[in-house]
Amino acid sequence: MTLRCGECSYPQTNYKATRYLIAYLDILGIKQIICNDDDFSFLNHLNMFMEDAISEAGGGLFKHKEEIFVKIFSDNILLAIELKENDEQRDSKIAVLFNIVANIYNEILRYGYLMRGAIVEGEFFHNNIIVYGKGLVEAVQLEENKAGVPRILVRIKVSEPNSYFYLMQDNDNELFLNVFQICDTFDYVTFKYNLLEMLKKYKNDESVKPKIMWTINYYNTSFQNSIFYSLERPRITKEEINEAIQD
Repeated sequence: MTLRCGECSYPQTNYKATRYLIAYLDILGIKQIICNDDDFSFLNHLNMFMEDAISEAGGGLFKHKEEIFVKIFSDNILLAIELKENDEQRDSKIAVLFNIVANIYNEILRYGYLMRGAIVEGEFFHNNIIVYGKGLVEAVQLEENKAGVPRILVRIKVSEPNSYFYLMQDNDNELFLNVFQICDTFDYVTFKYNLLEMLKKYKNDESVKPKIMWTINYYNTSFQNSIFYSLERPRITKEEINEAIQD
């Protein structure tokens, strides 16, 4: 036990939280996979997901990787990008974070998993020991208490020209990240197959089935008004859903 006295009884640091864009993500249903990851294959896949997502979305905005703070703990992923005062790169930084999160979501879905989370703007601090701040607390609470289904809630102000591309509004009026807007054309078939396979697997699990059905509905509706893709996407039909449930 460390005994402190005199001036040593008080902190010698003067840390302060500053403004950040924060994304807090939760890969759903992964705890059991981690516990059974005897050959550490999922650990290495998770590392690959993150490296690919950051590489694909970063572009030329950041000269150094450390400008995007990343921390993975168990089935949770934390990303943060600092905002300077009157930051001229604010919109670009938001776009980078949105793209990274969407890439992670889509990569996770390619491997047959679902994810939910929240993106906020708020106070945040990190060093080699601590992650801390009101913004982090807000993001965690939104993910745990509000997201509910596999969506990424967005609680930051987005400039009008970009909002229609990045965001969708759910039935409860919550804005969430339109992750399918930036996925690869060939992913649509993979996503459709994986979602139907998940539905077959969890058709009798009333805690998981509604999350899969929400994602299927989002998958079907996310492209309806898209002006960015001319190729027709393979919808998941009612017949295919009924077949998956009845198998």
